Amino acid sequence: MVNKTIKPLTLDTLLSVVENSVGTTIFQTIWAEVDGEKTDVTKEGDLSCAFYVSGILSMFDLIDRVHATVKTTIKCLEEVGWEKTTELKPGVVLVWGVPQGGNFTHEHIGFYISNNEAISNIWQAKVPGRHHITFGEEGSDTYRPIIAIYAHPDLR
Repeated sequence: MVNKTIKPLTLDTLLSVVENSVGTTIFQTIWAEVDGEKTDVTKEGDLSCAFYVSGILSMFDLIDRVHATVKTTIKCLEEVGWEKTTELKPGVVLVWGVPQGGNFTHEHIGFYISNNEAISNIWQAKVPGRHHITFGEEGSDTYRPIIAIYAHPDLR
């Protein structure tokens, strides 16, 4: 019997999972008790970006657990070894500011894939989807500036 050396390719597998997640409804709902009432805090997928990113990263032990907000996801990324960078490489986590059109007042989070494309939760569709890394041209109502890029040292 020949012994084979098997080395998991975490980055390649992560990218496959992210790309294969497009259109899935699995990240649409997080139930919580709010003021004594059972509430879907992600509003049926409208606010699922942090759940999506942290859910996938937790599958690979690259984050501690699933998170419901961008703020707690970022805090955890920094605590578990993700580093801020300026380099766009497949597999990095992108954080976007509010859109120039003023449609939202909250940040957004997702994954960079390649060729100026990202995958994140699309609130209109309520599922993860592929899009331009800034959601549109600078100056347009849909443009969202990238305010942070996080890379993990194990994903090189």
